[in-house]
Formats: sequence, structure tokens, C-alpha cells
Amino acid sequence: MTDRIIQHIAEVAERWTDPEYDVRVDAVEETLEADNSFTEASVTVAINRCMHHLTPDALAGWSDRLRSAAEGAGDRTVGVLNPGNIPLVEVQDFAAVLLAGFSYAGTVSSRSPALFPAFVEDLRREDPGLPAHIGGLDDVLTGVDALIASGTDETMGMVAERARAAGLPDASLWLRGHRFGVAVLDGRESEEERAALAEDVLLHEGAGCRSVAIVWAPSGTSPDPWLESFAEFRAAVPAPDSTTGRLKMQQAFLAAVDTPHAWAEDFQFLVSRGDPEPQGPAHLRWCEYESIDEAKNWITRHRESIQEVYVTERLGRSFPDASRPGDAQHPPLDWCPDQLCHADFFSRIC
Repeated sequence: MTDRIIQHIAEVAERWTDPEYDVRVDAVEETLEADNSFTEASVTVAINRCMHHLTPDALAGWSDRLRSAAEGAGDRTVGVLNPGNIPLVEVQDFAAVLLAGFSYAGTVSSRSPALFPAFVEDLRREDPGLPAHIGGLDDVLTGVDALIASGTDETMGMVAERARAAGLPDASLWLRGHRFGVAVLDGRESEEERAALAEDVLLHEGAGCRSVAIVWAPSGTSPDPWLESFAEFRAAVPAPDSTTGRLKMQQAFLAAVDTPHAWAEDFQFLVSRGDPEPQGPAHLRWCEYESIDEAKNWITRHRESIQEVYVTERLGRSFPDASRPGDAQHPPLDWCPDQLCHADFFSRIC
């Protein structure tokens, strides 16, 4: 069955690479009408990158590891509560569950109500017996053997209570709360590296758990070249009205409290100096260090809240587990959210 699913996922993904494919066109139109911060440009990027990873070789290689870890998946079902913060963010968990041999039961966020269901239904046309069901929260919690959920820390607390009330043991829960990305600079970044980091900060309005929310730079580093890179990115992927309106209010507040900051005249992005704390979508917090150990120690203390760290190759020795600029919204299919791989979670529940 797994070989068939791999073939069908890859075939459907190939169709979705065509921007004029009617199923994709209809789903994109419905998505852009929903209450979210997506734009046509950001949705296009998300779809193309997602489909790029769904190749037969990538799916088969991941499936081998997943099935080895999930021996005994049998007739078990894994529920997934999807966040909808990024277009098609649901696909990784969906593919992992099916490739491991489980049945899938998932929710769909009102912020992204069309893309993922359209992809699943397209897949079902290839495989009418596809063991996948999309429903509401109560529906998903009924009869599942394990649960994966992503969202705010507050939401995850409520989900944990509901899951326990439904009889799910804690070991069967993978609850992924609020996370963010951090970049550490050395002050010698090239134009290409700055452009890559601009995407890490601004694509999808910084709403992804891998998006860069905080930058650490050597003391005295001018942010001006970075502001130029941010402006160039926004010329290609403009912010939605919801972002510009929110940043306008935040800029007014920063000015009122005399916090150093810089912004685009049309409020496409905002950069502020201050304590290393995430500020919200499209608002980067700029922090400085005298010694790189300051950044390393801060990251170590806050590692539980940090999804990913990004550095150039020049800082690779200081941060051996870090990713490179440009990787935030382009992770491999088998990346490990919260430093936990799907295979490890599945081995825990089987």
C-alpha cells in the first residue's frame, strides 16, 4: 500500500506544480478569500516549494525510516490538529502518517480552508481507499490512537486537556506550541545572504515556527544594508493590508516610548532594538552582542522555545546544528519539529 501512496502523492504533486491546474487555481482563489494574511505571491511560493519535496525518491526514502519506526501501525489512526498559519503546512504531518502506515484524521484551519482539502481530495481521486479523513476537533479526537497538534501555548494547553479527557495518554501526544527562529550574524554577510535572511524573516509574515523573529549582530553593526534587503524582498512579495495596518500601530507605540526602530514608509516591515523577545509578524527584533558567547548562551537558555537557528557557514563551528539563511521556509520533507522526528514519535506510540 505504501508504494501506491508514494506513487499517487508524487503524481498529484506533479500536477500541482502547474499554476494553471484547475484544482490548484480554485483552491488558491478560495484561500485568498479567507480571513488570513496570505497573498497570491506567498501562496504561490508555498505551493511550489511543498510540491518540490514530494518526489518519489524523497517519499520512498522517508517512508523506509517511518515504517521501520512504526512497526505495528496496523489499523491505528493518528489525529492531527493543523494550525493553518502557512499555506499547505499540513502536508508534512499528513504524508508522515500515511507513509508510516497509519490512518490519518485531521482538522483544517479556517485561515486556510481550501488548499489542503483540495490536495487530499485530488489524491483520493487517484486512490479511493485512501485512509484519510478531514473533520472537526471533536470528530478527530474520537477514535484516534495518537495526536499531533500545533498552535499557541495556550491552545496546546486546552488541547492537552481535551485529549486526556478523550482517553489519550500523554505519551501519545505530540503538542507543538509557539516557536520561533533566531539568526546570528557576523557582520560580513553578503548581499545574497542578506536576501536569504530577508525571506526567513518576512515570507508568510513571519508566522511560521521556523521564521526568524530575532537577530543577534556584532555590536555596532549597521542594520541599513538589511533594511535594503527587506525592501527588495517586499518589492517581490508585498505585505497584506493586515500586516501594514498592524505595523503602523506598533511603530507609533515604539515612537511614543522612544524605542529605537526603523520601518518601511509603507509599513511593509519593522525592525526594532531591545530585549531579545519575539515581537510579532513582520517585526524583527535586532539585538547586539559584544562576544558571540552572549548569543550562544542566550540561545542555550531559550532553546526550548527556539525552533531553528540560522548562521552562515563562517559561524558553523560555533553553531554546529544551525541551518543556513534561506532555509526557514524551505525545510526538507523529513525535518524534525521541536527537535523530534516523526519516526521517533511513531516508535513511541507503537
